[in-house]
Amino acid sequence: MNAHILDYQNNKIIFDWLSFTDNISSPFDIIELLGMQDCPFQEIGGIRGIQGFQSRLYFNSISIHYDGFKGYVWVEMSGQGCRAFEELGHGNYKKIFDYILSNPDDVNITRLDIAYDDFRGYLNIEKIADDTEKGNFVSRFDDAEVIRSIKKSREQKGISVTHGSMRSNIFIRIYDKAVERNRSSEIPHWIRCEMQLRRERAFEFIRLYMCENETIDHLYFIVLNHYLRYVEQFGNDTNKWRWDIASHWLQFSTSVTSESKSLFVTVGLDYNALKLNSYVENHCAGFIYTYLQLNSIDKLLEVTDKFKAKLNPKYRLLLAEDKAYKEKISENECA
Repeated sequence: MNAHILDYQNNKIIFDWLSFTDNISSPFDIIELLGMQDCPFQEIGGIRGIQGFQSRLYFNSISIHYDGFKGYVWVEMSGQGCRAFEELGHGNYKKIFDYILSNPDDVNITRLDIAYDDFRGYLNIEKIADDTEKGNFVSRFDDAEVIRSIKKSREQKGISVTHGSMRSNIFIRIYDKAVERNRSSEIPHWIRCEMQLRRERAFEFIRLYMCENETIDHLYFIVLNHYLRYVEQFGNDTNKWRWDIASHWLQFSTSVTSESKSLFVTVGLDYNALKLNSYVENHCAGFIYTYLQLNSIDKLLEVTDKFKAKLNPKYRLLLAEDKAYKEKISENECA
């Protein structure tokens, strides 16, 4: 399965969160809009807090909230939900964006996250953190924060740098994704720079993408460079806005590409395989080792075979994905 897990060689841009409200569609209309009619959405309890939703249809980190006192439907797709949409729905974000833009009075985008995953060393998280603490940056935000998490052994665990407020229309976070996923021993460098766009800013992003013939790559860096850049002092000039771009930030912040060489990808459920492997290897290895010492591999296979019929849908989908991938590889090898 490791053969088709997320490609750690090539930098990429992905959509990592999408949410919108809808005054005209039913929850089942939304499922059809996503092209996920064959997915086993489950009815679960709603959020009865400030949103007031009584009901929710849920599948693989996609929530469709409804039956609220305001009458609209709220669609929420986290990062894993975006991966499920890409793999199990039609995966065409333009179709969703066109629906939002075509119904401006009734459909409102509330959040869109765009993430840049760096595997090639463009983003130096140590220098970014140091320059943030020293004030060697210019931004249009009032707030900036560096978080250095530490293990009990006092070994540094990870660094996260944020600009802006999570409640504002734009929020930027740069952090060590390999550490967050507990994969730093296997992935030499995985730093993510993500932008969280809300309300008007999210709407403007998709409008430019859909109506002005812009690429996601170009838009990503236009927004980023407008709101943030790291700098190094130029002579005796005290105006930071006139300072040169810091050398460690330059290669990344100017990585604008053409559509034919776009960094934007839809990575599908590869993140699921990564999460599954990480959980088994880091949390279950001791249980499996002890069981095998007490029993045989045949006994283990016999026990697990009993769960085939009642396997969780997300695991069935992951196995189906793996089977299809191996069949495709076999076909290519025979061709």
